[in-house]
Amino acid sequence: MQYIFILFFLFVLGSFLFLWFRGWQKPFPWLEFYKRGKYEGFTLREIILLKRTAVYKKLEKPLSIFWSVQQLNRCLYTVIHDIDKDESLTKKKRKVMLGRFLALRKKAELSFPKYKKKLRTTKDIPPRQKLVIRDKDYGAFISWVIDNKRKALVVLQPLGQEGWKSLNWNGRKIKGHFWNKDDAGYSFETRVLEQIPHEEYPVINLKHLKRLTREQKRDSVRVEISIKAWYNDMFYSTGKEKPKVSIAKTSNSGKIIDISETGCCMIGGRALNENDYLMMKFFLTEKKRVVAVGTVIKVSTLGDKDQRKYHIKFTKIGSNARNSILLYVYNIFGEREDMFGEYSKK
Repeated sequence: MQYIFILFFLFVLGSFLFLWFRGWQKPFPWLEFYKRGKYEGFTLREIILLKRTAVYKKLEKPLSIFWSVQQLNRCLYTVIHDIDKDESLTKKKRKVMLGRFLALRKKAELSFPKYKKKLRTTKDIPPRQKLVIRDKDYGAFISWVIDNKRKALVVLQPLGQEGWKSLNWNGRKIKGHFWNKDDAGYSFETRVLEQIPHEEYPVINLKHLKRLTREQKRDSVRVEISIKAWYNDMFYSTGKEKPKVSIAKTSNSGKIIDISETGCCMIGGRALNENDYLMMKFFLTEKKRVVAVGTVIKVSTLGDKDQRKYHIKFTKIGSNARNSILLYVYNIFGEREDMFGEYSKK
């Protein structure tokens, strides 16, 4: 009987010490971790890698690695480093694994509320929003929202063309277009209620609309950049046989001002038009070269008549190039400098 009491006492003491050193915390349910990894589409090998990284980084909530941008930023560097040094993986398998982890990072980023906001009426347009104003007779102009009142949307009198100050906007039907940052493009058609001339800030009042047309919804994360790009025009010949592709020998240069894995915005000369195809080459860093085929989906005018802003969608880009852009966008390796940094000036 005495031995039973001693064994019971040792068991209680051992349990107390175990809980004491663990801080009275319950063990993490790793089964839930594996279930979430399977739900996100990861293989068992990839889930084990994520688990090992979560333990190494001492995450208080390991499951947060599947949705937290902060935790993913902490862990992805280690995960990618482990993938690169694993000699049992082929190059193709490394690219596939890296693509899955970067897709998880993208999903976590796009889950932020700022990417889900939606404007419904012209009353939702904020002050200082840049607008493109089009009139069937006058042409295209640039304007900015000055104030959003209950009865009208007050915008700066459209400018950007010769003689803009003398144009009469009263009663004109116009089309407006603007890009809501981190959201989508919007367009609307309305009428000018009143033109108010002023020496310094002439404005026009636009009639409010109950509905905006949402277009070009953003499905990727873009960052500002300032790098030189070279591009060649591409031509597709159609006929009875298989279409042939020819690339112009002459190269032109431009400056990319923002980028994502799905496209970029480039400032260049007046050589391109909407729906033109081009082959682009540029360096993200001194060692990372990207080659992509793109289509010009929109052309915007600038103050300089010899320059235009081209909105380009990548139609063909390799997985290595796509992953390189995503690593740059999320700054996993600290590659992204200030847009006016040393390399961006080259």
